[in-house]
Amino acid sequence: MKIAVEHQFSGTTQSINSYDSTKTLLGSLIQQKTGATDADKFVGPMPIAVARPSEAATAIPITFPSVISFSSTKHWVFGVDNAAAAVTRRIVAYEYDIPSNVFTYLGFITMNFSLAGNKTVTGFRAVRSLHTTGTVGVSGTAVTGSGTGFQSERIAVGARIGFGSTDPTQITTWYQITAIASDTGLTLGTNAGTVASGTPYVIEELRFVSSMTNVTATNGGLFLVKGCNINIFNSSGLNIADATTTDNVRATYWLADAATNTNNTARGLGLDSTSSNTEHFVWVLDGTTTARIFKYNIRASLTSLTAGRSVAAFVFSTGASPTLTGTLSAVNNGRIVTAGHGPGSGVKCFYFVTTTRVYRVIESAITTGSTTFLADSMAEIPPGGTNTFLVTNAMSSIDYSDSMDRFIILTSNFRGYICQYNTNSNQFDNIFLNELRQTDQSTADSDITPFPSINASTFSVWSEGGIYYFTRNTTTLTTHQLYAVPCGADWLYANTTNQVVLTPSISLPNCNKLQKVFVNASLFAGNDVFALTRSPFRVYYRTTGITDNTGSWTLVPDTGIINGSASAIQFRVEFRMFGDTSLPAKIHGIGVVYEDTSMDSHYQPSVAKSSAASKIFAARQVAVWGSNIPNLRVLIYNAATNTLLLDDTVTASANGTWQYSTDGTTWNSWSASADAIGNYIRYTPTTLASGITARFTFVQA
Repeated sequence: MKIAVEHQFSGTTQSINSYDSTKTLLGSLIQQKTGATDADKFVGPMPIAVARPSEAATAIPITFPSVISFSSTKHWVFGVDNAAAAVTRRIVAYEYDIPSNVFTYLGFITMNFSLAGNKTVTGFRAVRSLHTTGTVGVSGTAVTGSGTGFQSERIAVGARIGFGSTDPTQITTWYQITAIASDTGLTLGTNAGTVASGTPYVIEELRFVSSMTNVTATNGGLFLVKGCNINIFNSSGLNIADATTTDNVRATYWLADAATNTNNTARGLGLDSTSSNTEHFVWVLDGTTTARIFKYNIRASLTSLTAGRSVAAFVFSTGASPTLTGTLSAVNNGRIVTAGHGPGSGVKCFYFVTTTRVYRVIESAITTGSTTFLADSMAEIPPGGTNTFLVTNAMSSIDYSDSMDRFIILTSNFRGYICQYNTNSNQFDNIFLNELRQTDQSTADSDITPFPSINASTFSVWSEGGIYYFTRNTTTLTTHQLYAVPCGADWLYANTTNQVVLTPSISLPNCNKLQKVFVNASLFAGNDVFALTRSPFRVYYRTTGITDNTGSWTLVPDTGIINGSASAIQFRVEFRMFGDTSLPAKIHGIGVVYEDTSMDSHYQPSVAKSSAASKIFAARQVAVWGSNIPNLRVLIYNAATNTLLLDDTVTASANGTWQYSTDGTTWNSWSASADAIGNYIRYTPTTLASGITARFTFVQA
């Protein structure tokens, strides 16, 4: 008999990092939703989220997303002003709640400059520092530290502090720092009451680094905002002053490279990891057809400050490289990465793009005045080669996904790429994004499903924990959106990222033969004329090593047909995310059809043609096979004790004789081609004990 068993995705879930064969196990980018209707109960990569900065209370088109992971469930997403060049520039903040896939607009701050000239941001990063050294006590607004380093750690006034833990996710009440008098003394903006001495604490400071060009060329370069915290962002936009002569206060600082600035055609920047509280390096890419790299320490003590300007952070610059192939992009160009593959494997390198090449520079080769720092380069070779897809010759920016050990290359038209860095003309891994011209403004038809379409614009991207945050570098209201897309769940990298779904172990009572896997999934997103095909998925199964997670996986073919027998089965689902729309799949249920050890559904027992005296066991065919009859198996049991007395197959015929009949009277030697409703089959064992009551079943072998 055919039995169908299905697992519906509405039960208990757990992280795949803690294996339990009784639960649905999910990668960090995979979610199970349990909404009100059946359509709202599914599993798959987290849905795409969208925010609309140009539709906020103060409309500000943003670009160059930079993301800080506050916790495993919360990201802060910052973007910098992409409106027409102006004297001031703004920074916008969103909070993205991962479990609910919701962006919350937090507001913006405004970087003010007494420095003349309209400015264009070419590179942007948000930086977060945490300080927990020593312990503190509090009386009102006075904080007294023990073993603390408030000044020596170069914390800026304007940061926030919380008491009772060194973990910022455990802090429920934050206080803004308004003055820092010494390494052991600081002042709060509001009364914190009394906190006993010896209490742990955490200070959290946000800083923002921007490379800019200026209509007055020598007023460009690198700029740093200090002394920020997430609470200062609001819909009115807090002004961040400049022109200060004091270091480590909330202000905008110009990190000039010389008395007359020469870092004037900045194209982007590479931000290294923090070395210490006094050392954090930034490399600024400068040039058009040749490249120079300027090195700055953004945690240097800014001495000789005049109107917010200091050269103390500048370390050195290289000379100009030989002429590049292609032209340097000014779209957040440059990343400091230690990749796990290619010629730069295990080596800290600076990667940047021209319109036609990706260049690699070994970090240790970036030295004063050097003109030979270029290590190698990679050409644009789409998947399938240039005879399959035309090259864009329009590469604009590069990012890196550490969870996949892959680079993300965006272009100013057509498409984006995912690839390894190589110098041997290997093809890129994937093409993704496309030009479908859907505008995801809030007033669009409610039947659409938002997704990142290129829309004749250049995207910027930031990868954080496998979530790709995209913004279009456009000032047009209708096409300016911010997206969160779980691209890191793509199936090509699932073996290393573990971004998969594992079902619980599914019991298969009395399973004799596995037949077919079936999946209940939503094929489309959006309604009617706006329907778009969701990204594909693939399913694997295993029937051994389920309890201890040692079993290997077998891919379910497109037909769904599988073989074998088992007492339990488990499924693994992988998802495709790099595609035209990257719309995640939604799977509602997954199951298996199998034949159990009761009579095969093609037959019914025939009492009339069976004989207890002659020990003949017969059945009548009630459904066609549609092909040759497969190898059959007979199971004969002691009906009283349920003990198996005999197990034989057609192909073996070791213990008896198989026959068929078209009329139940004339019996012929077995033929697999005798497939017709109304035919009979029978089995006569060579020997079988007498004096017992037997029952039998015919099943597929």
